[in-house]
Amino acid sequence: MIKKFFISIIFLIVNSCTDIKKSQIIDNELNFYFKGQTNLYSEDNKKKIIKKFYEFSNNENQARQNVKKKCIKFVEINNLNKENCRYMGTKPTEKVLINIDQDFDGTIN
Repeated sequence: MIKKFFISIIFLIVNSCTDIKKSQIIDNELNFYFKGQTNLYSEDNKKKIIKKFYEFSNNENQARQNVKKKCIKFVEINNLNKENCRYMGTKPTEKVLINIDQDFDGTIN
């Protein structure tokens, strides 16, 4: 009985941590205009994504540069010699899409 209790507590803690990470991305989508993404791939298996990196900014160029630096820094810190960073692009966030749907007087189309 006690083992089941502790296992369920551990499961809830691990599950809630992933939800917190997802909510941070959603919050950043509403605060910034652009989201840059870089994927870290293994040289052995070029289709396997090891980690995804996101960086948010109000400037598209800055989001691109920051996300590339973030991936390269991760590779250098962890001494990952056989992995490479691949820039996936920048996308407009929800903040941009919401602003496009509004007229100048503030009404939504």
